[in-house]
Amino acid sequence: MIKNSVFLLLLCSAFCANAFTPKYVNESYFVEDSKNAYFNLLSSREEFTIDHIHENGYEVHGPTGTGLYLEKIGAPFVQVEIGNEKGLDYPQFSEIENELKSLANHFENLTDLYSIGKSVEGRDLWVMKIATDAKKANDQRKAFKYIANMHGDEIVGRELMIRFIRDILESYGQDQRISDLLENTQIHILVSMNPDGAQRRRRGNARNIDLNRSFPDFTTRDNSNTTTGRPPETVAVMNWQKEHNFLLSANFHGGAEVVNYPWDTSRNPFPHEGLVKDLSTEYAALAPYIGSSRQFAGGITNGYQWYEVNGGMQDWSYYWHADIQLTVELSDSKWPNYSMIDYYYEQNREALITYVERIHSLP
Repeated sequence: MIKNSVFLLLLCSAFCANAFTPKYVNESYFVEDSKNAYFNLLSSREEFTIDHIHENGYEVHGPTGTGLYLEKIGAPFVQVEIGNEKGLDYPQFSEIENELKSLANHFENLTDLYSIGKSVEGRDLWVMKIATDAKKANDQRKAFKYIANMHGDEIVGRELMIRFIRDILESYGQDQRISDLLENTQIHILVSMNPDGAQRRRRGNARNIDLNRSFPDFTTRDNSNTTTGRPPETVAVMNWQKEHNFLLSANFHGGAEVVNYPWDTSRNPFPHEGLVKDLSTEYAALAPYIGSSRQFAGGITNGYQWYEVNGGMQDWSYYWHADIQLTVELSDSKWPNYSMIDYYYEQNREALITYVERIHSLP
């Protein structure tokens, strides 16, 4: 029997036109369904989120009662595991804050550390702006952004962003390429969009809402670009986007190894499809383990062709703000052994730098 939370979601979906309906992720499972016997049924249910389709199945996230529903329809499933406790000695949020503040103090002229808002539980959503004379007002240089860790249990992006910040700050004045980039670009990095979820090692925020299904979507009833009713983390990003003329961006996830380009929510061609495919192909080629994917040709995929995402940040970013955004899935394991993080950074470093540089060659 489906519980009340599922029923209420369905009721609101039917009658709440032009209103945001949260996607809750109280339960997460991997459905073993290599023949897609259950896929159409599950994807038709608005209370469920389908994610990370592989050849032998896919993830299903949903509210309390999701497992009971899967049992009812006879779908074989296992609980999504984040990983064992060994090697999971990741920094706490307070350590991330201290690292950012230390870097901002040490590289005062190259950084502007600011908060765009707070999470449900009051944690700051820290952004590090990196550029020469970073604190100057009315900065007219082209604006770029990276966003990591919007799903709390997908941790690799957060750690790569900390390393990337430290790396380019330390390289300024030593590496002419990095120096030129910081003199001509303003780079904004939101290291963790979901610090509450990261603290709990779970996908949703402190209210179990999926942040990557919480943005306005031009193909659904939630097609008004307003912040009403949305999670505070989403509201913060929406307001931040309005304040800056970002032209190019990327957000980082885990659970696969691929570069995903828009659209996620529509089968129609993206207005700059050739450009986003080229950007994706280049990123994947420069991150060798992604480019050599056996699941995705060249390490890239169109989002909609992989699986439909409604309420995603990637499509919202371009549709309402003309900010081209890619989604980079960094690791098959969402929460790998911490000792692997340096490997992932080494593999992605050149791609991360080159992608920022591409803001200066946009049409």
